[in-house]
Amino acid sequence: MNDQPKTKQKRTWTHQADNRERLIAAGSAILAEKGIEATTVKEIARRADVSPGLFHYYFATKDDLLLAVVYEAGARFNQQLMRELQSISAQKQFPEIAMLAVAAVSRRDPTWYRLRYELYALGLRNPDFMPAVAEMIAKGRQSIVQTIQEHTGMNEEQAQAVAAIFHACTDGLALQQIAQPGLDLTEAYRLVQSLLMVEAPTDK
Repeated sequence: MNDQPKTKQKRTWTHQADNRERLIAAGSAILAEKGIEATTVKEIARRADVSPGLFHYYFATKDDLLLAVVYEAGARFNQQLMRELQSISAQKQFPEIAMLAVAAVSRRDPTWYRLRYELYALGLRNPDFMPAVAEMIAKGRQSIVQTIQEHTGMNEEQAQAVAAIFHACTDGLALQQIAQPGLDLTEAYRLVQSLLMVEAPTDK
């Protein structure tokens, strides 16, 4: 009989290929649930099954992780949006379904917009981080511009204007949906969508 006390095996942390991806996944779940102020590096590392020290190998701060998380969540949101558009595009044209597809995906998974608002708040609290927020917004707006032009033939100037309105409206409508999950905003999305039906101005 062995009466020697069992010693707990010391955990050996390694730089596995997917450590960064696991940190982003863990950060996405925790940040969307608690917000950046209530989230700790230790908690994220534990959820990702890496050491807190290894966290800083990939991200200097929680703020840097949040930015990476937002970009990752945005990519997932766009994938879902493309699937939603494809599922209903057989019956209707893009100008008739674009915003309704955004509304459907936003209702199913509000995580993307929760994280966006965390990033906006971070930029307002920390002016040094605002350029990163501005860059993310600019990239998102330009992506909308390209999509609008591809599907409607709208000129650059008008597409830029519509994209800016879309960007503001989708953020605002999503925040209302997060605050009041049962709120039906379908008609509001339809109204914003009507901007896609406006004819481009002609040169005189």
